[in-house]
Amino acid sequence: MAKIATPKDSKQLAVLCAKLAAEKLATDIILLNIAEIDGSPSEWFVIATCASEPQLRSVADYVEVTAKKSGVDAPKSEGWDSLTWILIDFFDVVVHLMKPEARAFYKLEKLWGDATAFSISPAGRLVKYKPAKTLSNPIDDNE
Repeated sequence: MAKIATPKDSKQLAVLCAKLAAEKLATDIILLNIAEIDGSPSEWFVIATCASEPQLRSVADYVEVTAKKSGVDAPKSEGWDSLTWILIDFFDVVVHLMKPEARAFYKLEKLWGDATAFSISPAGRLVKYKPAKTLSNPIDDNE
């Protein structure tokens, strides 16, 4: 693996975490900028779906280890026992890796609906999130 530059701010760290999750084939990756919401626990949420417990563990390990190698302080994490939702807390960026059932149940995107949502383009850039018109869309205003 090539050396990864140390993220200079929370936005760069959020993008790095999203790219790392994508490298391990996590799906439905959304970045929420929650910095402007009163009482928000961080500046960014990165939310991704993992299809199985092994993938959840793999993605979480990869995000933690690779971020540390890039010079980011070691995060706090939880959810390793249940393996349905692993939360990785870098303080200004919180990564939520969820199995499909947990993501559908908790609907974090709706809970933080005032946030500005982004996704990662194929080129690895942050782009405004445009929900697909599908039944599996994680942000569905009709529910």
